[in-house]
Amino acid sequence: MVSFYKSLLFLTMIINNFIPISGFVTNANFIINSEQKIFNQILDTYRLPCHLQTARVKSFESSLQKMKRVNTENVYDLYDLIGFRFVFYTKEDLLKFYHHVKLEKTLLYTKNYISEPKKNGYAAMHLRYKNEYSECPIKQLECQLYIISDYYNALYGNSIRKDKNYTLYF
Repeated sequence: MVSFYKSLLFLTMIINNFIPISGFVTNANFIINSEQKIFNQILDTYRLPCHLQTARVKSFESSLQKMKRVNTENVYDLYDLIGFRFVFYTKEDLLKFYHHVKLEKTLLYTKNYISEPKKNGYAAMHLRYKNEYSECPIKQLECQLYIISDYYNALYGNSIRKDKNYTLYF
């Protein structure tokens, strides 16, 4: 019964913070739009070609699973409720982008799987940085940077995670 109330409380937080009400822009959409403007400015200013850029809000189900896995009761403690992904053609462009993001954001965590890939071949750079927007109680945002070949290897190749259910939305 306790987990039911935790789920209900979590759903209430999601509804209050992420779902548009009466046409207002939600906190998550505000953050995504604001961050993408900053990221696009970096890409444009430094003429960095980017194959793909996406943003997402973690699903309700995935958030519940992660809360259990990391043993937290506060959804806003999750570092990847809002995530961004950029896929570059070259390692040089990826590193230039990373350098400029590092100058713009307060980085809290960086993991470079490109220079040290996982055993399964997964290679990307993960960044977590402080959410500077007081309009939203989420504490951290995540950004994943890939080189194009590593990105498709992660999706379809040797480094694909068998334990995840990837759903594509078109």
